Amino acid sequence: MEDINSMEEKNVEMGIFPPKPDKDKDVLCQECDCCCEKTQNVTFNSCQDVIDFTVQNVQLKCEGRFLKVRVELDRVCRGRKINLGVLVCESIGGTFFTRAFRACQVTVPGTAGQCVDNFRVEEFCFVFPDDNLCSSRTFVVKVVAHYADFPSFPFCPC
Repeated sequence: MEDINSMEEKNVEMGIFPPKPDKDKDVLCQECDCCCEKTQNVTFNSCQDVIDFTVQNVQLKCEGRFLKVRVELDRVCRGRKINLGVLVCESIGGTFFTRAFRACQVTVPGTAGQCVDNFRVEEFCFVFPDDNLCSSRTFVVKVVAHYADFPSFPFCPC
C-alpha cells in the first residue's frame, strides 16, 4: 500500500493537485496579534496547590463590528438575472469613503414575463475592525442593482 506522501507526489506530477506551498517561501503571512489581551505569569511553589489572584487593567483588542444586509427588490421580472452590489460608506470629516463592497448575481425565480415584488436577496456580510466599541460609527449602505441579461439584445448594438 502506498503511503500518503508518495500519493501526493504522484497527484502533483499528474497535475491533479498543485503542490502544497512551502510555508517558509510561498505563503505571505501577517500576524493580527488578536490572541491574548494580557499575559501574566503564575508560579506554583513546592507543595502549593491554590493561587488566587486578579489580572488587572485588561483592555480588549481586535474588536469589531459585524453588519449583515438583506436587500428586498420590488417590481422585478421573473426569469431574469440581476447583478446586485452593496456598498458600505462612512463619512469622515464630511468626505465619504467606501469601507466595503460585495456583489452577486441572482436569478429571479418563476416564469418569464411576470413581475414580482418583495424578492429578497439574503445576507451580504461585512466586518469592520474597531479599536473602541464604546464610540459610535455611522455607515451608509448603498445598493446598486440592474438586469444582467437582455434577451432582446443578443448582441452589443453599438
